[in-house]
Amino acid sequence: MAPDPNSRHEVVHGPLQALFRTTQFWRRATGIYLSYKGAQAKAQALKLRGWDTEKLKEVHWKPHHAWAGEEMYSLCVDMRGFYLKVGQFLGARGDFMPLPVCERLSRLHDQVPPMPPAQTKEVIERELNAPLEDVFEWIDLEKPLGSASISQVHKAKLRKNKFSRRQRKQAAAYIQHMVAPGDDLGSIARANNVLVSDIERLNTGIGLSELQAGSLIRLPSSTTAQLGPSSSAIAAADARSSSQGPHKGIVAVKVQYPDAYPTMALDLGNVKAAAQFLQKTEIKFDLTSAVTELAKQIKLEFDFVREANIMDQISSQLQRHKGISKKIEIPRSVPGLVTRRLLVMNFLDGLQITRLGDKTKKLSGKKRKVAVERIVHRVAEAYGRQLLYGGLFQADGHPGNILVMKGAKIGLIDYGQSKQLPLDSKLAFAQLVHALDKQNDTQIGEALGRLGVVLEAGEPALTSRMAYGMFDTRGRVDPFDPNSPLKKMAVKHFPSDMFFVLRVVQLLRGLSTHMGVDDFSTAHQWRPFADDTLRQHGLLPPAKVWWQESAFTGEA
Repeated sequence: MAPDPNSRHEVVHGPLQALFRTTQFWRRATGIYLSYKGAQAKAQALKLRGWDTEKLKEVHWKPHHAWAGEEMYSLCVDMRGFYLKVGQFLGARGDFMPLPVCERLSRLHDQVPPMPPAQTKEVIERELNAPLEDVFEWIDLEKPLGSASISQVHKAKLRKNKFSRRQRKQAAAYIQHMVAPGDDLGSIARANNVLVSDIERLNTGIGLSELQAGSLIRLPSSTTAQLGPSSSAIAAADARSSSQGPHKGIVAVKVQYPDAYPTMALDLGNVKAAAQFLQKTEIKFDLTSAVTELAKQIKLEFDFVREANIMDQISSQLQRHKGISKKIEIPRSVPGLVTRRLLVMNFLDGLQITRLGDKTKKLSGKKRKVAVERIVHRVAEAYGRQLLYGGLFQADGHPGNILVMKGAKIGLIDYGQSKQLPLDSKLAFAQLVHALDKQNDTQIGEALGRLGVVLEAGEPALTSRMAYGMFDTRGRVDPFDPNSPLKKMAVKHFPSDMFFVLRVVQLLRGLSTHMGVDDFSTAHQWRPFADDTLRQHGLLPPAKVWWQESAFTGEA
């Protein structure tokens, strides 16, 4: 049974509640697991009785998958926390998860019961330290744009007010900060838990790109506390009047659920135990390292100031590439309206990619094929540029975070889980992309080794199959397929830095499969970006004059 949407969000307090939650998870998860073991045994018996593959699929497996999908959905929605994230990930994996399961879990991308309006209002006003009407002309609290594992998002319009110089001076509280040797704008923002854009706003006319040690700059005084009672209203008014502000003042307001982290931390422990069990019994893959890396990232996801800085940085990096603004858009935070638990950003007007089918079904077959191919290529391009140029990328890969906007422009939202690849990992991944596109087994094996992926000894061709399955959408590593390379070659160690890269590739594989884009290769599309990066570091000779990026992006 789904939780009552009018009730306040529950959190785990005390050992008894934690024990009850853990028991509930294992009881329900074990039931689903054992049902599949029983269904496998029954399928073998039916096969001996003469049932063919098609009859088994339609009569035996399809109803079971539908039941299991509903059970998984109910577990995720009832218990929330980290289980929602697991369900979202599995719901996007149409390349190996059964279709009836994916159909049910895909509802987790945007149909999670939200906080009730009164509780949401209370949280926002506490973070802004101001009444809603001082900051917004209106905000839709009744129908969130989306709700997920740690937060929900509401559409709103910033209020356009005029403030006197005296009012602005009273609200513009700041402290002096002395620049230390080696400091840059990003490190100062991270250390003081403030936005880069807020530092820039308080230091107009100062050369912030080349900070000198010993110089003084201004930082917002409320670095870890709530915003001042009038500063939030002034920030809203400034954003409305700025040419760089949200279009017509329309914004998205991301609100964190109160005290959600303790529940998430408990869930991670249960998921880690489940991963250890599956690693020993079902899947020859280093699942434990993957969950450990997730645990590190989840804690960071609760800091919306960090998220806003990363989101703004990725947006700036992408806009440096010629013509990208017509194809890809990243939200920008609103300076002065971000705290650790509240994030106001410009609103992206688009349709979630999971709902695109209703818009394209009226097109002719040829037009639909062109449209969906362009969309998949643009989504892949957005991720490829993040991974292989700056190395900082959005790592929470599920379709609910991808919007299709006017003109097939792609909007990528939600930067709570983001990852910065170290330079050596980025270069090793670029070499792997290069080798995968060349289909060179020897180079693929060498590149995997440089990445730190440790496999059981095996034939180079099998190693390549594993590499394609993990890092190129042409491949396939289905843990439920008896012919999967995972059944023949164990992944003994998988580097934590690459888990989220793997997750991006799995997202793109599931997306291309679901949308019917055949023979799509991320390695082929990303090779120009990889080669650019390798040339910049002297690892490839200069490019030949006939090289054309458009051949790899799927666009003229």
